[in-house]
Amino acid sequence: MVTLVTMVYEVTPAQVKQGSIGFLGNVYSNASLGFRYTPPGGMRDRTEPFRLQIQERAKVTGTANTLNAVLAMSSGPDDEDQTWHSLTIETYPRNAVSEPDDAKAAAKMSAWVANSKDASALPRTVVISGQSFSVSLFGSQEGTVRKGAVVWTTVRKGQLLSFAFAANSPDQLKTLTESIKSLQFF
Repeated sequence: MVTLVTMVYEVTPAQVKQGSIGFLGNVYSNASLGFRYTPPGGMRDRTEPFRLQIQERAKVTGTANTLNAVLAMSSGPDDEDQTWHSLTIETYPRNAVSEPDDAKAAAKMSAWVANSKDASALPRTVVISGQSFSVSLFGSQEGTVRKGAVVWTTVRKGQLLSFAFAANSPDQLKTLTESIKSLQFF
């Protein structure tokens, strides 16, 4: 069975006119970062609420340095549901991270995206569509719910670019993470 995703994605009229960002069918495309990605079906676009959440967190912590949410999707609002899963694509300027080593900068970015204070997760390197990624695994316990996350981070066009997959079940996380195989750079 094929599930098509219907999404509403807020972009500026100039971006739509230029075709630089957004969805064509169920494929997300970002011309400024030069990639296309097909998210798994059955997920809802949560990009704007996620951006607002990032801004609120920045306001509370008093920082102007924030991640940029390129895309955020989830299976639903209840992140305690056993079938809940989400994906986010986030960026941060590479030159804003003082670490000179790209792999270490990617590990830091992965920890930030995963909301982990532990940047020492031992990432492994994986190449997708000719681009080298640092892949890190994270886990957390929230009440009775055990969450897992896999974060793929690379340096692309002057940005740290992260694809983060999170789920409440290992099977959901595996299925979600496998969607990275649809990623194409151009």
